[in-house]
Amino acid sequence: MGSIKEYGDLFERLGLTELSVEEKDLKLTLKKEIKIVPGETSAYTGVKKPQPEREEAFEDVKEKSGSDTDASSEDTAISGTEVKAPILGVFYANETAVKEGDTVEKGDVLCTIEAMKMMNEVKSPVSGKVIKVSAENGALVEYHQTLFMIG
Repeated sequence: MGSIKEYGDLFERLGLTELSVEEKDLKLTLKKEIKIVPGETSAYTGVKKPQPEREEAFEDVKEKSGSDTDASSEDTAISGTEVKAPILGVFYANETAVKEGDTVEKGDVLCTIEAMKMMNEVKSPVSGKVIKVSAENGALVEYHQTLFMIG
């Protein structure tokens, strides 16, 4: 059982945006609001963070670039069900390594995420074809980062 100070230190040291702890008589939730700037890179992975979903933020990006076209035609062409990381942790492909083009059933294990020495399975919420795999084996993924697109 950790103290509130220890949880606060862990929260800051790992750069978390949310941490919830429930132990016997202790219920603790720490949250930090972050502002994602298009083009900013993650301190952990060096991977570009996703752009905000707000339309006005997208308009700002288009105005700065001087282009009337979409930032990426590939992003707009993909539609389907996003499977997002339920927690911050290390992404591991499962034994059969789900790949783009594979067909999955609702409830199939797509990958596991290791967090605090615990392995957490990520299951498919729908049946369909894997359109895109957005994380690499062994990479740190952030809470709510899109891992798979299933159509």
